[in-house]
Amino acid sequence: MLCTRDMSSLTKRFLLCHRLRLVTSQAQLRHISQEHSSRGHLSPKFYRQSRSVSRQTSGRHVSTFSSERKVLQRNRAAQFDNHQQFDYLRDGIAEILTDRISDISRDFPSIVDLGAGKGHVARHVNTFITQHVTECDTAHACLSLPRDPVAGLTTEQVLLEAEDVLPFEDNSKELIISNLWLHWVNNLPKLFKEVERVLIPDGVFLGAMFATDTIYQLRVSLQQAELERTGGIASHISPFVTPQDIGSLLNSANFCMITLDCEELTVTYPDLYFLLRDLQGMGENNCLISQPSLLRRDVLTGAAAIYHDLYADPTDSSLPLTFNILYFIAWKRSATQGVPKPRGSHSASIADLDKIINSTPSS
Repeated sequence: MLCTRDMSSLTKRFLLCHRLRLVTSQAQLRHISQEHSSRGHLSPKFYRQSRSVSRQTSGRHVSTFSSERKVLQRNRAAQFDNHQQFDYLRDGIAEILTDRISDISRDFPSIVDLGAGKGHVARHVNTFITQHVTECDTAHACLSLPRDPVAGLTTEQVLLEAEDVLPFEDNSKELIISNLWLHWVNNLPKLFKEVERVLIPDGVFLGAMFATDTIYQLRVSLQQAELERTGGIASHISPFVTPQDIGSLLNSANFCMITLDCEELTVTYPDLYFLLRDLQGMGENNCLISQPSLLRRDVLTGAAAIYHDLYADPTDSSLPLTFNILYFIAWKRSATQGVPKPRGSHSASIADLDKIINSTPSS
């Protein structure tokens, strides 16, 4: 099921993130795309890359990303002196996820934070939600950073040896949450099956990840600049999944009551170099196995000019960068869950709904 979340409450939540603001509508993006096409530049949709999450070759899974390189990038980013300066996006999404946990009318004595990083989720969890958080990650430098203490909450750090294998017993966890980490996992089908194995019956899998058209402005600018100067295009931006892919994978992993919703967030930067610095500080560098050589200086300079020409705010010349956030929630099947009646077993027509409601005596 695909739905759209009311954005009014989210706007207040992100006012404290000094460079974060919401894209108000899809119509704005379509208008931008049409405007750029009319000026002789290729539309962002021409450059869209979506990630295939089920590529198989002779029964073997084909990896898209270098997991070792990604661990090195995230460890390096966690060791920056000013690493907390780049936490604004993950902290904002973590607050939304913990708010969604509080909407579930159940008790969770402990939760597992998959891809916990620096403990963004634990910062926003209170004892009304849970009393214990198990933080799992493949980057040891992120897990080893000191945590902000929360009264009544205990945390435990677990270093994952592999990104798609969970070191927990079957049917042992009530809730597993993931905050902007799953987009780097090579074998999502295997990981989702692992999550389903670990959850207790009627357990909850809640997460947020980057989806298709994330940072499309950067993709378009780099590809346009490289095409003009070298006559070809290389993959400098990692591909992202589509909401349809995630829904299908969760269903294939035997989850039920799957709900997806998307939200577009825009961060503004003074120039392209500040933008690239923040992506590096977040640990979001490119780590494709087929990663091309470093960008030439003339390509990077040209991309900065193209980015400014296409997307700069006319009032302050700031550069917007859009993140397409996909939220999902799925439940492990259980005999205690309600099930729909078989098709055709209805005893009344929906056309008679008003008559049925009016004929029912009020209590």
